[in-house]
Amino acid sequence: MINSNQIVMDSQKQAKANVQADRKKLIYKLLDYYSGDNTEKYITSRFSAKAYQEVPVSSFNVTKRMIDRMSRIYTLGASRNLSAMDDKYQLMTVNKDYRLKHIEKMTRLLGTVATQVSFNAERNEFYYDPIYAFDVEMSEYDHHSVESIIFPILTATHDISSGDKLLYCYMDSSIKQIRDEDGVIISEEVNPYGFLPFVFSHRDHYLDSFFCAPAYDIVNCNEQINILLTEANLGMRFQMFGQYVVTGMYSDDSYKRAGSDEMIVLPEGASLSIEAPKVNVEQALKLARNMLELAAQNNHLSISFADTNKDRPSSGIALKIKDLERHEDYQDDLEIWRRFENNLYSIERQIAMFSGVMLPDKIGIDFNEPEYPQAVADQIAMDTWMLENDLTTKAQLLQQRNKDLSIEQAEAIIKENTEKNGAGKTNEAGAGAGQSIFSKLRSGAPKA
Repeated sequence: MINSNQIVMDSQKQAKANVQADRKKLIYKLLDYYSGDNTEKYITSRFSAKAYQEVPVSSFNVTKRMIDRMSRIYTLGASRNLSAMDDKYQLMTVNKDYRLKHIEKMTRLLGTVATQVSFNAERNEFYYDPIYAFDVEMSEYDHHSVESIIFPILTATHDISSGDKLLYCYMDSSIKQIRDEDGVIISEEVNPYGFLPFVFSHRDHYLDSFFCAPAYDIVNCNEQINILLTEANLGMRFQMFGQYVVTGMYSDDSYKRAGSDEMIVLPEGASLSIEAPKVNVEQALKLARNMLELAAQNNHLSISFADTNKDRPSSGIALKIKDLERHEDYQDDLEIWRRFENNLYSIERQIAMFSGVMLPDKIGIDFNEPEYPQAVADQIAMDTWMLENDLTTKAQLLQQRNKDLSIEQAEAIIKENTEKNGAGKTNEAGAGAGQSIFSKLRSGAPKA
């Protein structure tokens, strides 16, 4: 007897598997367009094989530039405050901002990225490994809580001597398994942490699915432009070399190919002309520009195809007003990534505790926001106001101009400069009647 419930369950399972397969296929396409790797394979079906004998396929990478411009949270890094353990934590997370810059870009591109956190006890350092294509099992009672994850293990795909099957890693709070592509378990071990050491970053608040929508509009625009420019190149190819056309001549009459140094003799009543396709390349380029502008505007970006040499430099206020919409979008993203930072630190703290390192319960996070250019006078006025109201220190101002300095190093430099400058002032005052050059300049020339 056929079990109707089982048929429905199998059908639902197959439908979900198809959705996951399509999502992973799209992820690989997004990664190809970001890296600019062999993107012509996605548009070859749009052209006949003979077309490639005329011009190569256009393959421009606008995806990477747009995604990189959208990713501004970790452009200048972030300042993390753990009170007494700042120095130790900085050494443990020396590559954190470097890795998070890439993770932010991949999150903008793919929508949702899983980051595996691990700790190297020998080097006393955290590692952050982004995972792009993965499947998750959600909690039955909390659709925001991930119970398990399975993802492919990177293999030496460019090693021609490697013929192993693709391996997958399955992990939940209890076990960690290595499986082959057929689902056969190769190895299994206990998860020593007792929790999933993964943090999930989302480019936006997810709606009806755990996975956020990727930047497919940018990739689709990139694909359309590659098709359009390939067609424009084909049009130029055929338009530059016209086609000879003879009228008033029978097809069985003899004719020969001639050049600029040959004379063509035609029968009486026949005429010879050169015809070329009426291809408007300028309209094709205008359409490509409109596509790019629309895609940029939808992602709070601004691009211009005007002559940049004619642009006048703008003040910081003018730039901020012009960039107001993008700045508001940046402020919204700060809350998303602050939540991600807190979740990431929670995983770090638990892993460090497992390794015998005790970190504080909470972390203070302050993202270093990009600053708009200011006039020198405005910058001096702002710094002076900050100092007079005890909102900053000279060491902090020096550190802003030299990111490689620590607060202690900045304070030492200021102390050394103060001592040198103070000694100079003392020597100048002690000259007195000697009338130093500085005193003479201040007092002016003697009266006659």
